[in-house]
Amino acid sequence: MKKYNHSKNIRNMKIRRFSTAVCCAMLLTLMLSCDNGERFGEEMYKNVFALISDNDNVYSAVHSFENEISEGFVSIYCGGTRPVAEDVTIELEYDTLVVDAYNYRYYDLDSSRYSKMLDASHFDMLSFTATIKAGQPDPYVTFPLQIHTAGISPDSIYFIPLRIKRLSREYEINPEKVSVMYRPFMENRYAQTKVSTTYSSRGEKEGKEIVSTKKMYPLTATKSRITVDTQTGLTDNITDLNLIWRYAIILTVGDDNLVTLSPYGAIEVEPLGEPDENRYEERDFKRFYLHYRYRTLTAPASSTSEAAYGAWSEIVETLKRQN
Repeated sequence: MKKYNHSKNIRNMKIRRFSTAVCCAMLLTLMLSCDNGERFGEEMYKNVFALISDNDNVYSAVHSFENEISEGFVSIYCGGTRPVAEDVTIELEYDTLVVDAYNYRYYDLDSSRYSKMLDASHFDMLSFTATIKAGQPDPYVTFPLQIHTAGISPDSIYFIPLRIKRLSREYEINPEKVSVMYRPFMENRYAQTKVSTTYSSRGEKEGKEIVSTKKMYPLTATKSRITVDTQTGLTDNITDLNLIWRYAIILTVGDDNLVTLSPYGAIEVEPLGEPDENRYEERDFKRFYLHYRYRTLTAPASSTSEAAYGAWSEIVETLKRQN
């Protein structure tokens, strides 16, 4: 009589159970893979609309003071591996809430540093609607705008905040890209605001050597602002408007590259020497050669007295652009 091998039988049962479990797992994985594949395919084909921007929904553009009216645009993109099957018209509207969120995120309760919506006198939205055509190979459209450059200050962050108001067809809008803040940066031949323009300064004050690094800011096509002496106009590396008002002057470059100096705020400044001792040159580097004297306000004018100023200080300096 054949002996029954109990341990072998148990081992075979375990192997069959394990094989069955493996097969079930493989089948489940295959089913999930197919489902995920279908979903992935759907995601690839899905048309999703989004306003183009960089971090924090900001889209930056540089505008030159050389142009009284400078052209710009914001863009909207339609994602997906296939173009839209029908014409889709996108309508925009202003969105001030996105500016509020930006201010709270970066400046909390320090309202003195808040960014602002660019005043309506400084820009025109030429259109709030644009259409992506059915089958259009380039899946984006632009909304043109114009910046009126005169008078835009370098001391504030300005935005034109926009959001997608509606689509003419039932398509998805990316909730993280439903808004954009168009930020115009200004520039002239001597400075710009997108990247701080730095000038090294070397010279003399009352016969003693002075060395410093200062920032220059564009005001118009021919005018730029800089601080006198070794003053930087910064407190904790942040522009201090009180210091700017106290120590800043305007350099105006003429057609002959001679430079006229004038006060920006509560300061008095006068050119010294020959006319060409205050000039601009552009060779291997951009340089300003300056010879002037200045004095700062010590007491503002009142109803009974004129403004009082400190002693004059004479400066001879060469400013050399670093970037």
